[in-house]
Amino acid sequence: MKVLHTADWHIGQIFHNYSREGEHKFFFDQLKSIIIKEKPDVLVVSGDIFHTATPTIVSQRLYYNFIVELSRLDSDLQIVITSGNHDSPSRLEAPRPLWEAFNVTVVGMLDYQTVTDSDGLNFDPNKVEIPITRKGDIIGWVVAVPYMNAGNYPAIKDSDSVSKRIANFYQKLLAHLKNRPEYSENQSIVATGHLAVGNADIRGHSADIIGKLETLDIIDFKKVKGVDYWAFGHIHYPQAIKGIDNMRYAGSPFPISFNENYDHSVVSVNIENGTTGTDVIPLKTLVPIIDFPTKPKGYDDAEPFENIMMKLLEIVDEKAYVRVHVQAEKPLTQVETTAIMQAFEGHDAMFCGIQSYFPEKAQGDDIQAVKTLNELKALSPFELGCDVYQKKMGREMPEEMRIMFKEVCEEAAK
Repeated sequence: MKVLHTADWHIGQIFHNYSREGEHKFFFDQLKSIIIKEKPDVLVVSGDIFHTATPTIVSQRLYYNFIVELSRLDSDLQIVITSGNHDSPSRLEAPRPLWEAFNVTVVGMLDYQTVTDSDGLNFDPNKVEIPITRKGDIIGWVVAVPYMNAGNYPAIKDSDSVSKRIANFYQKLLAHLKNRPEYSENQSIVATGHLAVGNADIRGHSADIIGKLETLDIIDFKKVKGVDYWAFGHIHYPQAIKGIDNMRYAGSPFPISFNENYDHSVVSVNIENGTTGTDVIPLKTLVPIIDFPTKPKGYDDAEPFENIMMKLLEIVDEKAYVRVHVQAEKPLTQVETTAIMQAFEGHDAMFCGIQSYFPEKAQGDDIQAVKTLNELKALSPFELGCDVYQKKMGREMPEEMRIMFKEVCEEAAK
């Protein structure tokens, strides 16, 4: 069985006020060409189809038109799509009966049952066990598991970790599948998931984002037997998981944030005679992301405002998203900020914000002005704001800023 694996499309993302519709169309054109060349039996999309749970009509139209185009490339191509944590499971799954006419299966959520069956499953496993056929014969299966909250994984016992519950969940699904009369041992099995494996490389994601999702212990998953390929989504950095060679994140198709300045790809998977081979297929990026002049490690590595203004002329005529990094003794004035923004006007480069780098505070420079609740209550909002500024910046608030801040505080008090 041949599989093409992709994930984390994030259709509809607005990046620093810029639409990414053109970039999605550019990716979709590449994906169509890859499908024509690779001729997979099934395309697996492992979650985060849309960037928000309430995508715009434009985003939905882009998605629907593209999936229909893919289905028409090859009448034998099956497409399996699962939801991610950014998607609305019900919205994604609503057209499921219509999608079946295009050989597309969408799984947004599990259908729970009131009675637990003999396999210990309190949901309909048949919904997520998708047979993949070639010339009418079943050649394999996709166990299409969508994103799930921790509480939705069936409990084993109260003391078990979420990771063990998730691994047990997959093991029971596989046991159910292998008891189906249509199943035979020469059929391949691909299992999807939209989750975070504990030892995965999370570059491109902040720890805060990962912390909001279930993290799996690789030791628990090594005990799950019978899967030829694990097709995961959620982590945007494409990678194989160390310790389980047939477990992969396809990654995002192009940079979703400035933290994703690395190569993007899709994965071609060939499963034959019990052996799984993978081929990472690189994708071109339509609009690159640039940290200008570079992303410094701190104040000493950054360049001052005057240098930045002189060098901006070198890159503003290139089509790119640009984040500007500036060395500063104090926050940039409105005039300086406006000058940087105006340097982009009428050019192809797109301004995406400024990150300033200030001198590190000397040890002992912090001022602990508030020690008790009574002292806190005694401070006015203006005084508290000035103290917070001094503690954070290591210097007093500039006079011009103090005047404006005081006016704001007085206006708010009225």
